[in-house]
Amino acid sequence: MIRQTHILISWIFTAFTTISIAQPEIRNSEFNPESRGDNGIRIMFYNVENLFDTFDDPAINDDEFTANGEKNWSYYRYKEKLNHIAKIIIAVGGWEAPALIGLCEIENFQVLMDLTTETPLKKYGYHIVHENSGDLRGIDVAIIYRPEKLVKITHKPINIDDNSFVTRDILYASFSYQDKDTIHFFINHWPSRYGGKEFSEKKRVKVASVLRSKTDSLFLANENPKILIMGDFNDEPSDQSLAITLSAKPVTSSIDSKQLYNLNFQDFHSGKGTLVYKELDHTWFLFDQMIASGAVIEGQGILTKGKKNSIFDPEWLLKDNRPYRSYQGPIYRGGFSDHLPIFIDLQNNN
Repeated sequence: MIRQTHILISWIFTAFTTISIAQPEIRNSEFNPESRGDNGIRIMFYNVENLFDTFDDPAINDDEFTANGEKNWSYYRYKEKLNHIAKIIIAVGGWEAPALIGLCEIENFQVLMDLTTETPLKKYGYHIVHENSGDLRGIDVAIIYRPEKLVKITHKPINIDDNSFVTRDILYASFSYQDKDTIHFFINHWPSRYGGKEFSEKKRVKVASVLRSKTDSLFLANENPKILIMGDFNDEPSDQSLAITLSAKPVTSSIDSKQLYNLNFQDFHSGKGTLVYKELDHTWFLFDQMIASGAVIEGQGILTKGKKNSIFDPEWLLKDNRPYRSYQGPIYRGGFSDHLPIFIDLQNNN
């Protein structure tokens, strides 16, 4: 009966809720809203800030996101959150919705179903790639993708086997593009800086080492593998986990197909970021990044367009010069997320 009531509320909410997507003015990005057609695809990553349903799952620590929890989470707020995320995805796409979106801070498969079938995203027919991980709060990473643009080959979760801490799995998935190229995706949400950067750094270094072992395997098994790594790394491009352990280098004029390159180094050196990590000031941090193998940057087939990715930062995604978030502590702000999304265009040069 509760679920039926929620379905009825969902129908009423959808009937009376409109989402207008104007072409946004982007402050820091090279945003091109044009359709990419058959010649390219747009890839997006977004930390959506705690997309929880309203039901209490006794297996995880989700109590704060229930009606009686600290956040006073409600079905109306849940539906508003879903429609906010849909609005951002459509806006990032411009005149053509992104082909693939990596997501983090997703509670379960059901919220992904609701996002892709109970919002304006429904018309795009997104498919879902998701696996439950061992995170204590139950938040996972996931992929949604358009099957007419990319054909999924396989996927699997990569568990971080460490007795000293529990964290999210890395989600690996491979896709075929136009029956010609195979693209290997790794979606990440690395351990937070809880307790301080130095105290928590070893956890992120551990995850980076696991990820590097997986990319090394791809480099050994394939001549020029096309690898795209994206996520909220809770570290910046120059930190040990990314620059040394993962060995993600800045993009230079000389590209090696067997190396990894951080496409966000240019933004980092320019002082741009995707979140304001310290609430008491306005310091921007660049935790959300995309990292590509050399074969995605130079070569034949599907390649990066412009050798960098962009931060999506229209004015309506900001409030008080920081991302307009859903919650500030226990206080509901009604915004979008505490992170800004990032995206990249891949273009076929064959």
